[in-house]
Amino acid sequence: MSEQSQNRVKPGHESLEGQVLAVIFQGEDSGFSVISLKVAGEGAITAAGGMGDVHEGEFLRLHGTWTKHPRFGRQFQAQWSEHTSPTTLDGLEKYIGSGTFPGVGPDMAKRLVAHFGIRTLDALEGGTVNLQDVPGIGPKRAAALAEGFQEGRERHRVLAELRGFGLGSNHASALYERWQARAIERVQADPYALVGDLRGVGFQTADAIAIKVGIPRDSAVRARGVLLHLLREAGREGHCCLPELLVLEQLDQLGLSQDSMLEGVSGAISSGRVMLESIDPSGSATEGKAFYLAELLEAEAGLATEIQRLLSPGDLALASPEQVLRAMERTAFRPDESQRQALEMALAAHLAVITGGPGTGKTTTLRLLLEIITASGDFTIKLASPTGRAAKRLHEATGFEASTIHRLLGFDPANGGFRHHAEEQLELDYLIIDEVSMMDVPLAHALLQAVPDGARVLLVGDADQLPSVGPGSVLRDLVKVPTVPTTRLEHIHRQEAGSGITEAAHSILHGEMPQVAITPAGRGDFFLTFIDDADLAAEMVERIVAERIPEKYGIDASRDLLLLAPMYRGPLGVDELNRRLSQRLNPDGEEVAWAAPLRTGDRVMVVRNDYQRETFNGDTGEVLSIGNDELIAEINGLPQHYSREGIKDLIPSYCVTVHRAQGSEARAVVIVLGNSHYPMLRRNLLYTAVTRGKELVVIVCSKSALRRAVMNDFESGRYGGLVARLT
Repeated sequence: MSEQSQNRVKPGHESLEGQVLAVIFQGEDSGFSVISLKVAGEGAITAAGGMGDVHEGEFLRLHGTWTKHPRFGRQFQAQWSEHTSPTTLDGLEKYIGSGTFPGVGPDMAKRLVAHFGIRTLDALEGGTVNLQDVPGIGPKRAAALAEGFQEGRERHRVLAELRGFGLGSNHASALYERWQARAIERVQADPYALVGDLRGVGFQTADAIAIKVGIPRDSAVRARGVLLHLLREAGREGHCCLPELLVLEQLDQLGLSQDSMLEGVSGAISSGRVMLESIDPSGSATEGKAFYLAELLEAEAGLATEIQRLLSPGDLALASPEQVLRAMERTAFRPDESQRQALEMALAAHLAVITGGPGTGKTTTLRLLLEIITASGDFTIKLASPTGRAAKRLHEATGFEASTIHRLLGFDPANGGFRHHAEEQLELDYLIIDEVSMMDVPLAHALLQAVPDGARVLLVGDADQLPSVGPGSVLRDLVKVPTVPTTRLEHIHRQEAGSGITEAAHSILHGEMPQVAITPAGRGDFFLTFIDDADLAAEMVERIVAERIPEKYGIDASRDLLLLAPMYRGPLGVDELNRRLSQRLNPDGEEVAWAAPLRTGDRVMVVRNDYQRETFNGDTGEVLSIGNDELIAEINGLPQHYSREGIKDLIPSYCVTVHRAQGSEARAVVIVLGNSHYPMLRRNLLYTAVTRGKELVVIVCSKSALRRAVMNDFESGRYGGLVARLT
């Protein structure tokens, strides 16, 4: 055992060495295996753990502890493993012919052992000359066998070391494929680099590996790793950057010395992965400095540049004020003054923003705008939204084709980016983007740089809704910038009068408790159900979704209903409500352990953009089948195949968080608010949830939780420099 390997064996751990008699189970993706191992003095024992790719006949040295499984009894729990050399002729033959070494099968193994005997491994190690002594093996075959043996040995050595560091089989294999023998050296030098390079490796894993490879807790390597971790986490929380002083305080709290901090920060900057920018990240345009991940700085600064480019004075308005008035007079519902201003602005400016809440006429304004533009000339008009659901609604509302922003820009598998960009721009004269509150800074940058000079862009959305899941708050920032033409629609129109949903949304927005409302036809469209006990509330939600709404309103709970909750955990959390409704609405769903909690027939949502499949965050579908190693789901009408690793991109969607529901609408929306949701009970979250409903909204809550959500107008600010760059 190497010195490094000895250092990793903790007190109380044991080592076992033996031959693999049988592979009982092997997870192709996880690397978890259950084997029968023949051990001297023990006989056949059962061992389980992350052993990676194991073959019958191999000799292994396992490191771990004995445990007692409640079902399978005494077995050895392997923390990590390494390959060893067999000591018998029979063992040699099985080992060499096990498939471990490329080009060597059982027949060739028998021939080699018959010729070299116990010296077979030495002969293979010796290379081509020795192997040519075997009858029937010429120079080319000998060279291929020697190369395959060396490759297999090297791979096993590296994978054993990497698994010993605490990496799973998949991650170890990925690192070996990328760096071969240098993988060990790379991990030892900077395990924190794995966080950015390997999906599924987080900071805690990297920090644990750093301890195993002997990196001091107070070191520049760790300081650099922590800095990158803080910035990545900030990006996940919606920030584009972090203030310099805040980052240094957090590094100090981890016990890092000034020297380590300065050297670590300097190293991160010199590597090009982190930038320190002289800008106030609070958006107040005062003096300050902020740390950015390089890609987010490029996106934010690039977005500001593109906005300034599009704001530059251009052509005359596409239509006169008189044409606008004539178009308004032809509508069934007379637009208000703010809508007239919005139309004139959108026809004159090259970049403009229209914002407003539900019922304020955004859709009517868009339809009028499109009518005027098409009557004014032969213009190429494109419409898009951040999600497929929002694009579908935009198409239904306007009659114009609409797509997701991702599909509009087009994904190019050859370079992993969009086909349309600054060098190959979109062919259009007018671009309308709806639901802009969902658009983050990187996507906004990618979009606007693809807009040609002279084209016009209209951004539409509700700035009072939750900001995007990704970094930045593009819509909110733009309405703060005086130089960006903006019209806020505030008047609630007659056709919306009497809508309890609209009245409730605006009450919440103004910090007032919403009230149950009955429509003129005698049917309510906004209801409150107060229940303090969380378990009883969960039962009530199940009945409302599965029975009451379908029976009374004829709404399909599987297709036309959204159930929203602020958090994942607890009896009123997304996870528990998904479990309940999966059993209730999909009682015959078949379950396979590796795919749990997903079952056949379950509703699912995509949670990661996948440009190869052309499926995007927020797309929904249904699980069609689950096999031994593959799940097939219908997403947007097409079957998509997901491996064991790939199903991380899918979640059950009977219930989703309010953040996940942005950009979507449903005929009926049920919202759950409990006291356990306290950290997330905010006005903009409740407002966003209520505005998802078209015909019916039901809130199941405790009175204190509802009051907390309505009264709490605190919005955790997002750090970013877009406002400062534009002002």
